[in-house]
Amino acid sequence: MNLPFFNRRIPTLAELEQQRDLRSRGIRGMIKVTGVIFLALVAVIASMLLLNPILELHTLEQERTRAQERLTRAKAMEAEAYNKFLWMSDPEYFEQMARDRANQAKEGEVIIRRPTAEELKHMEEEARKKRQPRQKARRD
Repeated sequence: MNLPFFNRRIPTLAELEQQRDLRSRGIRGMIKVTGVIFLALVAVIASMLLLNPILELHTLEQERTRAQERLTRAKAMEAEAYNKFLWMSDPEYFEQMARDRANQAKEGEVIIRRPTAEELKHMEEEARKKRQPRQKARRD
């Protein structure tokens, strides 16, 4: 009888233990890798759950800052409008504005005008032209 399974060598007890140790090392390694992956997933989920409120808090703080800035600007505009209202209710202010627009002055009063932006630009261009050195004629 020449059957292949009869010719097979039976492993010794030491060889069986060695094979079992190899298998258990592989399983332990897989368990370690699986544990690391599981811990990473738990960490990601926990960070999502914990960081989401922090992100919302940061967003709300930014909105609050923007609202405070708008409130400050609105208060400044209100104060300016109130001051303008107070000035407009004064008859001397109306007289001053009328004289200002008509380029009129009271006796002994001097009017000093600040130039507009266009006038300033024009004056600067003229001054720049005057400052440029004249080119000398070449003698070749």
